[in-house]
Amino acid sequence: MGLSSLSSRLTVFEKTNYVFKNWRHASAGSVVFPGCGFPSFFPKTLAALKDALRPVSGVSFALDCCGLPLEGLKGPEAYRAELSRVEERLVRVGAREVVPLCPNCGSAFAEALGRSVSQVTIYAFLRELTERGLIDCARVATPGAVFVPCPDRAHREWLDDLAYFLEPSVFVSECSACCGAAFELSQPEASFVAAKRVLESVARECARAGMEEPVLYVYCASCAGKLERARRQCLGSLAGSVRVVHALSALMEVNETPAVSATVLNRAKAAIR
Repeated sequence: MGLSSLSSRLTVFEKTNYVFKNWRHASAGSVVFPGCGFPSFFPKTLAALKDALRPVSGVSFALDCCGLPLEGLKGPEAYRAELSRVEERLVRVGAREVVPLCPNCGSAFAEALGRSVSQVTIYAFLRELTERGLIDCARVATPGAVFVPCPDRAHREWLDDLAYFLEPSVFVSECSACCGAAFELSQPEASFVAAKRVLESVARECARAGMEEPVLYVYCASCAGKLERARRQCLGSLAGSVRVVHALSALMEVNETPAVSATVLNRAKAAIR
């Protein structure tokens, strides 16, 4: 059995009736949904977000997987079954709206929640709370390029909501390639090549913009993990010079590098908190 096959089987085991789910704190109102990727790579940022939202009435958190990783590994029926399970749980706790932290979850919920629970991106949610004076968010100010992930390419809804927090020194990358995360388990070598190309493309864009250090802002946790792993494999080269930053980490003023070496542990810790 190859590594890719073993990884696929472990992923299917974990994501089927998600092993690390935690609905203990979910309640009626706005339910923030970090998914499985964000807690894996950004535990400090997640903790900071919880602290920022704790004083806001009617906001709670639910840790679960939307089921999307199963679509390509176990089939569409398994994916829809997991998504339906999450939808039913949201309805059961009385959620008025779900606030995903990742466009992958957002695209999944767009298929399932129209009849029961609305959804709003985390950036639109934070903007509303900021304008109401309920929380304070930093601006994304350090010069860099924003990478648009595959789920947001068609409509750029997440990008439009994030734009409220971007200073003029931050521009949108013209790179339209996939980061490679979508086929990391099935085609690991091709996945690495795809990520490397994205990093190189962004490094060149930042150089043309006169930036001494290329900074790549992402708002998809899967992209963050994939690109950071590739960056570490390319140290000393153009691709390895790029600093990968999640936009939400910047808003929370958390200096957190994607924790690519402790993902399972991070998910487990999130489940017991």
